[in-house]
Amino acid sequence: MRYLISVFLFLTLMNCQKKDYKPEFIKAEIIPSKIDSLNSEKEVQAFVNQLKHPFYEQKLSQDSVIIYRKFEEFELKKISEFKRSCEYDEDSITKKIADSLKINDTYYKADFDNNGYTDLLIIGDNHNCASTRGCETCDECDGPKNLKYISCDFSIYSLMNFENDSINDINLNFITKNLSLVPKIIETQNGSFIELHTPKEYNPENGELEIVNKTIPIIYKYGTFIERNQKEKDYDIENIEFVAQGCVAGCPEFIISIDKNQNGKFNAINYNWFDKDFSHDLEDNDINGEFKTKISDEHFNELYGIINYLDFPNLNNSYYSGAMHSSSIILKITYNGGKLKIIKDYGLTGTYGLKRVYQMFHEMRFNQEWRKKNTTNIVYN
Repeated sequence: MRYLISVFLFLTLMNCQKKDYKPEFIKAEIIPSKIDSLNSEKEVQAFVNQLKHPFYEQKLSQDSVIIYRKFEEFELKKISEFKRSCEYDEDSITKKIADSLKINDTYYKADFDNNGYTDLLIIGDNHNCASTRGCETCDECDGPKNLKYISCDFSIYSLMNFENDSINDINLNFITKNLSLVPKIIETQNGSFIELHTPKEYNPENGELEIVNKTIPIIYKYGTFIERNQKEKDYDIENIEFVAQGCVAGCPEFIISIDKNQNGKFNAINYNWFDKDFSHDLEDNDINGEFKTKISDEHFNELYGIINYLDFPNLNNSYYSGAMHSSSIILKITYNGGKLKIIKDYGLTGTYGLKRVYQMFHEMRFNQEWRKKNTTNIVYN
């Protein structure tokens, strides 16, 4: 009996250790690539401007394609060099934060995904918006004088480096739009992550811009940067429902729900294109109706994994981007014996992790073998 008790206690201890076990982090050896050879701002500027990947395709008709090369106009800028209109008076706060953190360069290098290839963090002006300015400072004049157009953009990208010098860019400033951030790379024994320091953000309760002193640690995980979580919890997620409510510009409207047994339901309401690269003018490709499927193991595990990692019960109940006429979503998560977490997001910019969740649901319209309800035939994949 004593022997059996000892064996039981040993197995119990081993199971507990296995559940809490995390593999030891082993830093990858650097694999030389083009980014490693860039040693000056001039060289980085030339590298960024010639990037051909990624690009956007928009089919305006059956035979016309426009390609937008994202970084042709990108201009590297130090945070101290930004001089935007009075509308962006948070620049002065941003400069103070950058100075205190010694973020004085336009680019930084690190291996964020630990794949051996050095990634590139760039700060600058993407020249994708314009504003006006009549004075060098907000206090120089009472009204507009000598108005001129200036760029109001403030951009931060991580250029993720993969085999054969292929680059995937990730916008690190999508949440604040044209507001500014200060990125600081943190090196640890478990790899690299980024601290984003935000001087201002929108209040989800009233949609107004407020001064904040907030730091967002983000880590490369699930194919993008999401909020770093050092205290992961394992929730029993029973069902996830995603409601995309559309917008005046023709954003997709649909509902997808997935239960813990991988049963998926898809209600395609409007603007769900069979070819997702087609513009909304090609209405013949709009998919409507109710569908069902068994969600693939890969996509199910990724979705449930990231939602668990985000510690969703402690996220805000509502988010607001500050942008007019934006699309909105409702995310409903049933867990732990019927508890319900509801997140409403106007603008789809709640958190870095939530953005990835939203993207996964939009992708699931096209990467699963959906069948029309009450049929056995695959409608599209």
